[in-house]
Amino acid sequence: MKKSILILLFFFIISCSNNDKDEFKNDQSLYENNALDDYELFELANNYINSNEFELALIELDKIEVLYPSSPYANKSMLVTAYIYFLKKDYEKTRALADMYKSYYPGSKDIVYANYLEAMTYYVLMKKSNYSQENTNLALEKFNFILNAYPNSEYEIDILTKIKLINNNLAAEKLGVAKYYSDKGNSNGALVYLLDIFSNHSSSLSIEETLFLITKIYYSLDEYELAKKYASILAYNFPKSEWYQKSYKVINGLDEVSDDKKWFEKFNPIKLLKQNEESYSNNSSIQPIN
Repeated sequence: MKKSILILLFFFIISCSNNDKDEFKNDQSLYENNALDDYELFELANNYINSNEFELALIELDKIEVLYPSSPYANKSMLVTAYIYFLKKDYEKTRALADMYKSYYPGSKDIVYANYLEAMTYYVLMKKSNYSQENTNLALEKFNFILNAYPNSEYEIDILTKIKLINNNLAAEKLGVAKYYSDKGNSNGALVYLLDIFSNHSSSLSIEETLFLITKIYYSLDEYELAKKYASILAYNFPKSEWYQKSYKVINGLDEVSDDKKWFEKFNPIKLLKQNEESYSNNSSIQPIN
């Protein structure tokens, strides 16, 4: 029963494409006169994808589903269909097909790809940010799920790179909010976001400015020990940073600072690993399964 429902749902989703594809599907001769084997149809569909002829590719993949339902290419065609809708920026259909694949083929070795496609639908929307950063958080959640559920997958390096980019995006967003509160004189509100960045995004590109702002705020609140603590972390990790120079000026009146160039070593500095911006890849392309 479940299998029948999934098959019907699959055909319903595919049937919701544009009129040109509907005209092709209504021409039953395309199916009745087919002379190609399943693997030939699959190869033809991939050729159409490479030529950006997505509607024609969808027809060939649909033929596999209809004419060769027991073929191993039938389940692959569902994933490639989801990929095509991803390329067409129809992310709702991409997610629907990815979820269907996970339900229909729970033991498939390609199920990681279904999860990857789903995560990518949120990742590509990350720059279209809203105040809640919903898409960013969903992408991070689903990428982390893949890393935990499918360790050492072929997508691991790509996912790790994208997680770094996501953390940068989240940290930059929180830093903007913190600066807004700081400009309004709400030091406590600013600290909430700045300490969040320090705790959860310490390897982001925003960490240097974050440490400077934490130092500056604590110093303004007469919390000198805390100011020195975060200034020492900044000094230890980024001694050539402009933000370290600014933080040094902020706390320059403290004896421990003015009397000892290595003052920060007294505060048990924390080693941070800031990401190298040049190593990032913002390539969100996905290759179809061969």
